[in-house]
Amino acid sequence: MKKFFFLIISIMILSTLSYTQELGNGWTYLGQVQIRSELDGRDFSNTTHPLTFTSMRTRLGINKDIENKVSFFVQISDSRVFGQEQGSLTSISNLDLHQGYVKLNNLFDWNWSLQAGRFEVSYGTQRFFGAVGWHFVGRSFDGVRFNIAPDKINLDLFALTVQESNKYIGNANPNVYPLPQSATPSNSIYGFWQKNIFENGNQLDLFGYYDVDRTDVVPNTNKFSLFTIGTSFSGDLVGLSTIFEGAYQFGKNSGKDVSAYLISGSGNYLTGITKLGFGVDLLSGTDPTKTSDINSYNPAYGTNHKFYGFMDYFINVPLNSNNLGLNDFYISSTFTPKESMFSLGIVLHHFMSNKSADILVGTSLTPTSENIFGQEVDLTINYKFIKGTTITWGGSLFLPGNLMKFNFSERDDTAFWSYLMITANL
Repeated sequence: MKKFFFLIISIMILSTLSYTQELGNGWTYLGQVQIRSELDGRDFSNTTHPLTFTSMRTRLGINKDIENKVSFFVQISDSRVFGQEQGSLTSISNLDLHQGYVKLNNLFDWNWSLQAGRFEVSYGTQRFFGAVGWHFVGRSFDGVRFNIAPDKINLDLFALTVQESNKYIGNANPNVYPLPQSATPSNSIYGFWQKNIFENGNQLDLFGYYDVDRTDVVPNTNKFSLFTIGTSFSGDLVGLSTIFEGAYQFGKNSGKDVSAYLISGSGNYLTGITKLGFGVDLLSGTDPTKTSDINSYNPAYGTNHKFYGFMDYFINVPLNSNNLGLNDFYISSTFTPKESMFSLGIVLHHFMSNKSADILVGTSLTPTSENIFGQEVDLTINYKFIKGTTITWGGSLFLPGNLMKFNFSERDDTAFWSYLMITANL
């Protein structure tokens, strides 16, 4: 415990010394430092000591605009856990290119742009594609993206590489090329995202993408080849700020047919300094008694921490739900006093599986049908120190239901988790 509070004090002292600089002649640079100490008791056991650790993510980027036609951007990133070096005179090879791309505007004098390189892909609420800013590494892709007629149809077309086994070939030596040729394991995404913004400010997005992993699980059978099509709406309806999202996923996974869905709806009402919210997320699951097909929806590229509880029990659905899917019912409230740098938020989740499972409960020798994962309470306090720099404290509790107790067998206590984080942006 002493160690945890020492880390907190250290973070507050170190804080962040980030500031924006305009270099002139089209050059700008930007940066971010995010430091977070965590007290982690998410193991559902009050007989164990909570784990403590501190993560830090440091980013520095530089951008050059040339005649409003070319944008050149490079952003390096370092992600580490305090003490990871295992000594004060040792170092780790942890520097990486988070983003590095060139963007060409109005190429061939057409109303479109081309972006190529490594970049973040984030759309709408980030439920389907997100940069996962909470994570101490964050997500980015290698690929190419076209933006067509942004002032008219506003259509993005993209081709992204998640994983590639082919390495750079400098010398064209015959021994480099296998014969007979075999399939090359790789994971790629091809898709589109189209935005429609109406005069009243409401927005309707349409999207679709094809996600294929060409690794053979058996001869001539890819690991998966999945199509996802969907829509996202945000706008004001009957006095509420609302978001409705849905997607249908189909294709093949390890040779099995896939048919799955995601449905989400939420509303927020602002009254004075208080915002009240409610919502439901439904991610389809697979009936454990019917294994010929797969009905579990996979939100592989969303910022899932943002949606399914801050304690991150369900950021890797369907694995975290044992392929049963997830039904999340929640209410929320945010208090932002006038002329105050503080804000307070609370979210209450009730997690259920989308499909029930027959499990043993307690000392019973007879399986019963269960569908309750449990309830989670997330409390967050934000303090805006200056523009771009925020100090955040969060605390969460999870009351396990029978499904969670079964998954964490012999551990059935209330889980807890807390953190203190400083995020500063240039």
